[in-house]
Amino acid sequence: MSSSFASRRRCLHFSLSIPLALGLLACATTTPEQSQDALVRRFYQLIAEGDFDGCISLISATHISKEELAGFDKKLRRILASGQQLINSRGGLLKVEVLERTVDAAQQVTKLRVQVFYRDGSSRRERINLFEENGVWKVQL
Repeated sequence: MSSSFASRRRCLHFSLSIPLALGLLACATTTPEQSQDALVRRFYQLIAEGDFDGCISLISATHISKEELAGFDKKLRRILASGQQLINSRGGLLKVEVLERTVDAAQQVTKLRVQVFYRDGSSRRERINLFEENGVWKVQL
């Protein structure tokens, strides 16, 4: 009788695990657009938090020579700090929405127009370019 009970329990576990596994697989599959949107939101959130190292890790510098890159770190940090000051002056970051997406296959870049919403009720439109580097989307300088 106990082997029958164990057999039923295995069937129950198996029948519950298949839909769960399929559901998790569906959640794990993202489109390039979803990955790009998540990257943009994360990038602006890191600017708002002042995590410039985190921001820099999301940036692709493959199109910049080593000589240009050597002196660019300080300039990039100043630009990011300026972005953080803007966000802070407007009460903080509320949300970022992608308005328009243009894929430039020749340059292998996706050009986005985004609307950045601030907590004081204001918003601003910006452009940001994304580039796929080793299968991971990055912000292009």
